Amino acid sequence: SKTRPVRDGLKQQKNAKAKAAYRQKHESDFIIADAAARYFRENGISKLPSYKSLQAEIESLIKEKNSGYNDYRAKREEYRRLQTVKGNIDQILRRSEPQRRKEQSHER
Repeated sequence: SKTRPVRDGLKQQKNAKAKAAYRQKHESDFIIADAAARYFRENGISKLPSYKSLQAEIESLIKEKNSGYNDYRAKREEYRRLQTVKGNIDQILRRSEPQRRKEQSHER
């Protein structure tokens, strides 16, 4: 019975150290939570939107981003294809120029 108060004191000390260590380890989470609570109070937000509505909004934003990225990729591929076609046409025209010159020189 004499050791019981000492044991309880050690247990409380251990709990206090554990709480302090947990707080220190997750300090950034507490800072974010405090900032979020302050933002909600300042803007009069009393209830957070449901998880499903947040998930739907996130998915719509991701789709919008991906569609923009896919549009960019499609335009880039179209540009490359047109550059290739233009290069081929230029090459064909360059090949036919000497023949035209020869034909013109034979006509004279």
